[in-house]
Amino acid sequence: MCKEIGSVKGELCEKASKTWSGNCGNTRHCDDQCKSWEGAAHGACHVRSGKHMCFCYFNCPKAQKLAQDKLRAKELAKEKIEAEKAQPTP
Repeated sequence: MCKEIGSVKGELCEKASKTWSGNCGNTRHCDDQCKSWEGAAHGACHVRSGKHMCFCYFNCPKAQKLAQDKLRAKELAKEKIEAEKAQPTP
């Protein structure tokens, strides 16, 4: 868990919940479960690759946060390209 590695104030790492099952439609339930079951700072429902998922947010080192942000940027760029390809050309 990120908390055990250390933390930089204000830096959070996003991880898909390991204890949530099924679609995530209620952020409050996700938040409560992430905090109580996984020791996270908080949790929230988000759509990733068309799936409604519960994500937990943990305190993490700045270097880990930067690496995660770069990976997320690549994922968003890929999703944008796929969405553009799926749209019909006039």
